[in-house]
Amino acid sequence: MKCREIMPYAFLGVGLALPISASGNWVTEAANPSVKEFDGTAPKRREDREIDRRDQVTIRRIKPQCRSDWNNDPTALPQFFYQIQQRTKGVFPVYVDNSGIELLGDEIFDYPIIYFTSHYPFTFTDEEVENLKKYLARGGTLWLDDCTGSGPFMDSVYPNVQRIVPGAEMRLMGRGTKEFFDFFNMIYEVDGLPHISDYHVKPFQAAYVNGRPAIIFCPNDYGCGWEVSVPPTAINPLGEGAHGWSAPIREKVFQLSINWLFYSLTH
Repeated sequence: MKCREIMPYAFLGVGLALPISASGNWVTEAANPSVKEFDGTAPKRREDREIDRRDQVTIRRIKPQCRSDWNNDPTALPQFFYQIQQRTKGVFPVYVDNSGIELLGDEIFDYPIIYFTSHYPFTFTDEEVENLKKYLARGGTLWLDDCTGSGPFMDSVYPNVQRIVPGAEMRLMGRGTKEFFDFFNMIYEVDGLPHISDYHVKPFQAAYVNGRPAIIFCPNDYGCGWEVSVPPTAINPLGEGAHGWSAPIREKVFQLSINWLFYSLTH
């Protein structure tokens, strides 16, 4: 079932998939998918085959037409999905496609969740806004992640949300509210991240479409928390963080982020 039909419970994505591997250059492979066309002259090698992506989950980055560094933190989503694979022992089916997709056209309707992060202020075009309205109305979810944790990106969120969902209230997603209980408790009983500095625990915010949280804004730069400079090992299962985030902080961030994913797929 695709987003363009109806997708509040969709567990699938369509795109070029790569298996997530803990060995070798797993981050490079995941961040740079490469599938070659088979011309019939030789058997397909494993890396040249298009993998069956039915019933697999992914999150696709969007690249709007305005100025943005939408593709920063290139190891973030590969590491996020790698952690999901490790924690579910491969039971939860995921794949990685780290390339960006345009907000115009039909491609965004193939994905239950699309993701945008940047350091810069942003303004979606009128055409992008209209397509986003259709995407959200059909069950898609837009994740916004402020790559600085403050400043120009954050200042752009509310005016753009108002264009997409006029009159929408950005609701704080607090742990103490019944409405967002699942957000914190679906996979891990995240304890509100009490040992992390305020910089990393500003409340998420949600704008509603048709009674569900269709736009979710993370003001905490969790993409940088996911990212790694050294891949995971048995001794260091989280890998070495790329921006000085400590392992205990990153562990809590992964727990809350996995809840975020499951919450978005089921609400």
